[in-house]
Amino acid sequence: MPPLVNFIFLTLLLHKSLGVDEVVNALDIRAFAYETRIDSPDNGDLNKTLKGSALITTHVVGARRKPMGGMEASHHRLLLQILLEVECSVSPFRGLLLRNEWGAVERIILPSLYNSSDYQVNFFKALAGIFNYHYEFIPGVEYDTSGRCQTYYAEVENVAEESNLAGVMVIDKQKVLCEPLGQPIDAGVWSASPMLKDSRITHSWIRYYLERRTGLLMKAMTHEQHKLAFSLDPDTSGRAGIQVSGAQTLMALDETSEARKKVIQKLGGLLKTTKSSELLTMTTELLGSTYRVEHLALSVPRQSTSTGCGIQSVAFGEEALENPHVALSMPALREKLKDFARALEESARISTAHVALQLIQFLRCLPADQATVQIVAGALDFIPASHRDLNRQLESGWHAHLTDIVVDCGTDLCLELIRQRLVKATALAAFDKIGSAAPREVRPIRIYVSDFLWPAIAHISNPSMKILKELLAICYHALPAMEKSSQAEENDFVNPYSCLSAIASIIPRFKGNYAEEKLLFSRVEETLINFITLGSKLSEDSRLNRQKLLTTFTAIEKIRSSAFSEALITILGNSQVSSVIRAVALNVLGKLDLVANTADFDRVVSNLTDLIDSPTPGSFFHNVEEELILKFGAFSVLLNFEIPAPTIARILATFGVKKQWSLLTSCRRLVDSWCANELLSEASCRCIKYGGAFYGDTGVAGRPLATCLPGLAAGWSGLAGTKTAGEVNLIQGDLLDSRPYFLSDYSLQWITGFEGEIRASNLILSLIDAESEVKVLSFDIYGDQLAVLMGKGDGKKTPWLSVGFSLLRGTIPPRQLFSGGFTDLFRLLFSAPDQPTEFFGATRLPIDVRRYIPLSSGWILKNDLMGVSSIEFSAAFSSSVLSQAGTALIRTRAAIVVENSITVITSPGESLPVISVVNGVGTAARFDFLIHMEVQGMPESICMHFQRSRMTPLLRWVGKFADSPILGKRTTLLHPLPTPQEGSNEHYNLTQSLRIPPVSYFLGRLNAARCRKVGVNNEWN
Repeated sequence: MPPLVNFIFLTLLLHKSLGVDEVVNALDIRAFAYETRIDSPDNGDLNKTLKGSALITTHVVGARRKPMGGMEASHHRLLLQILLEVECSVSPFRGLLLRNEWGAVERIILPSLYNSSDYQVNFFKALAGIFNYHYEFIPGVEYDTSGRCQTYYAEVENVAEESNLAGVMVIDKQKVLCEPLGQPIDAGVWSASPMLKDSRITHSWIRYYLERRTGLLMKAMTHEQHKLAFSLDPDTSGRAGIQVSGAQTLMALDETSEARKKVIQKLGGLLKTTKSSELLTMTTELLGSTYRVEHLALSVPRQSTSTGCGIQSVAFGEEALENPHVALSMPALREKLKDFARALEESARISTAHVALQLIQFLRCLPADQATVQIVAGALDFIPASHRDLNRQLESGWHAHLTDIVVDCGTDLCLELIRQRLVKATALAAFDKIGSAAPREVRPIRIYVSDFLWPAIAHISNPSMKILKELLAICYHALPAMEKSSQAEENDFVNPYSCLSAIASIIPRFKGNYAEEKLLFSRVEETLINFITLGSKLSEDSRLNRQKLLTTFTAIEKIRSSAFSEALITILGNSQVSSVIRAVALNVLGKLDLVANTADFDRVVSNLTDLIDSPTPGSFFHNVEEELILKFGAFSVLLNFEIPAPTIARILATFGVKKQWSLLTSCRRLVDSWCANELLSEASCRCIKYGGAFYGDTGVAGRPLATCLPGLAAGWSGLAGTKTAGEVNLIQGDLLDSRPYFLSDYSLQWITGFEGEIRASNLILSLIDAESEVKVLSFDIYGDQLAVLMGKGDGKKTPWLSVGFSLLRGTIPPRQLFSGGFTDLFRLLFSAPDQPTEFFGATRLPIDVRRYIPLSSGWILKNDLMGVSSIEFSAAFSSSVLSQAGTALIRTRAAIVVENSITVITSPGESLPVISVVNGVGTAARFDFLIHMEVQGMPESICMHFQRSRMTPLLRWVGKFADSPILGKRTTLLHPLPTPQEGSNEHYNLTQSLRIPPVSYFLGRLNAARCRKVGVNNEWN
């Protein structure tokens, strides 16, 4: 190959001495036909083709002073002058392409008058990228329009058109593992978990036809295929993704052809010449004195807000509603929103989630100036003027969804709307008015602010420091009055500390790299530490104090800073605090980020070990019931810390020696559960269960690292034992197994006291993939002294029961459901609904991804992946005073819709319709969790059922839209899905409609036996 290249260089040097009239020849000026296209096999509306022609002249650049990379160059550098004319371009694109000594493109040089936002400049870069190949066809890392790619070369032996390729060498170049070079700031992942992201499968290659004798490029074809889908979608039928292909062809025109003559006649006069070999001089003579240097990466044109429609407002050009490209007035906006209001009255349906997704997309298209904020607020009736207005909104299904949707929108406009609503709602709640001084109409408003508005704010996925400071100021300003108001009414359900939990959920979105961020975060950490630092003060076991501690623990769990470890350890050692509350603190302690701080980690492990080894009664525990819940919690944390297997075995052996059978049985159940789910290595499990030499998790034979001596603890997982301290029950199973894509599971844990009364329980639904795990939903129940209600236990103590739950990023911290004696219990039972009644609903955006995908053919795709969930929680309770039995129901209705959309980016200001294609999937399910209890027979009379009841629909669809680039001229914003009976409408076609049968989930053999004994049906009523 080197002789061919040297021949080309020599020929070029000879031609540099010719006159201007002789420049136009096959070697100095080469003419090419050019074509670039994009197509999608199932979405013809995306298909686009551009044709054109190009002239290229080649100039030799003088040698470098220092060889590149310290290597001696075997070839000269080349400067290619390129003129490209494509359809619809006002004038040809001119630029220079510098190839280094090995053939790679170092840079392109463009006249400064070219606007990089003009997407047609990308076609020039795409053509230039064709010349980015290694002279010796050596594989390696290369940079071109696709980004940074690993490349491989191979000569093609058997080509279909071989009869036409005499003297031509065919080389294929494959590009794999391409990573785009830079993305606009509106691109990224704002999902509730990193696992909720897009999936892209790409195949890309270039075929070169080179004249075997001279090495001249005769033809080049680029081709790439992209399949874009949701990473957790298990469908393999091809319905789950959108396929897009890009192609580009550059073909040399025959020297004697009429086509070549026409191109040279039209464009040849625009070519310039240079006799210099010095790069700077050559550039000036060929392009002029003003130019700019760029790389091959494609540029995404800067879009306006109304066309970009992204969460990052600062990424787009500023607009106003009266701007010609927006053209929206208050009446027009209000009219366009009417359809959404009607469609969002119901919850937890596929149609509801789909409508919410479309409204989020529309709100992101609106400008963020102050005038627009006021107009949108008025059109949505978002800022209530009075108690009456807000209470009326709280009774509306539309407004119940609207607050969540505005939070999910997340743009500067939407965050300002949320701030204004929060300020107004907090003022209307009148927390400074206590007791009888507070008007009756503030009651539902206070609950709304505490249990709905602040938990919704916790889901802000793209916060600015400005909005965080303002939210913190609102919280800190209202907190003293909220505390006093709640303290004045012992039966008040309002949690005054929910704002801190919400702000703690937002803080992890920041990296904490700036002084302002660090200062603000330190202030929040200091507040939370003060809340749980009791010192020598007596800890009053009141509703407000329990709420304060539990909410603070929730906030600490979100932030996970090691700065909280010392305060949490202090709480553990305070025997005045309820053991149930301390068990929650233990759980939070195990979730702190202690990896980077070895001293904190060692101190925590040492304190937990001391707790486990401490006697009962003693400084930590008053009785064996407290010992069970706290030592089990400490053991769980140490297990999470991945302490060595011999240490775990020693702890279990110690329980056996002390004859702490309930504790031993509970901890062995936990170990068995971890082993069954492969959370512990096989070597560790064998060590803990059977004892003997421990060689480590590598399994390498040799000198053992330690010896496991389980002693009396061996084989005690199934021990009946005694229940003098209560017991811990653990159940785990799969909700949906779609491996290798994802796994959805449930885990249920409950801890009972000696009389079988509930002390702590939690149900967790999780989503797991190969890289991570996210907690989707959890219900938490905490209770203490409930045995008093059975006429047992310490009669001087006051029983209490608290319930809380979390959904994705947001948490409703446990709030008191009951406290007191039989009178209070009867009041609760008689006031409880006997039919499922909604107590919480939410619309969330757990999946939010935007990508820009550059194609080597010069096109750019905007890919938005969004998923909306609509969830409704309801509860019911039926009881019999005579039989002292009752059944509780927690019902979860959930719908989720995921849509993947593709848009081809065009130049700003184009009057052509904006074409988008959509691929979507949606489902809706109902989950029932029932608990039946008979007081006289507890714990043997506790029976639980967990099931997905009723048929579950699963829909898939495709759609296409041709919207006006002017927002106000779009005839409709709401595109409803067809029903399964319709199959299609003007917007969508259903590609799949299934109904999945109901299923009951196994909650363990012990529970199954108890349910058979009690004889309870698994259906409500």
